[in-house]
Amino acid sequence: MSGPIDPLAPFRREFERCWPWIEDSLKFVAFKGKNGELLLTHEKKHVWERLVNGKTFLWPGKECVILTEFHVTPTGLKAHHTWLAGGNLQEIKEMMPIIEEWGRKRGCLRQTGSGRRGWLRVFDGYHEIGVRKAKDFA
Repeated sequence: MSGPIDPLAPFRREFERCWPWIEDSLKFVAFKGKNGELLLTHEKKHVWERLVNGKTFLWPGKECVILTEFHVTPTGLKAHHTWLAGGNLQEIKEMMPIIEEWGRKRGCLRQTGSGRRGWLRVFDGYHEIGVRKAKDFA
């Protein structure tokens, strides 16, 4: 016997396979320094920790990945939030109804997401609910 079985090993393999798409999505919202350096909001280890702690959900496709999480307000409004998505756009579009239904069945009143405004053109039934802004100090 070589050692105990790691129950997270298959999950970790999927995460590693999908990491390039996740990383590309993180780069889109990264802080871009004057010297061209990117400061990501999350490193690989941070995303992995969120996944294994159940704070974020991994939706791997054959050629894409979607990461979601729950947002619950103090008033009890619960949303299933698409945090990151990357890879094949057509496959992402095909996966979204399944992801939306999963959130609905878990008590969410809406599906939200952040990203480029172009996502609004891609998915039916979505509308803008605010604008995210940033002012760089460095």
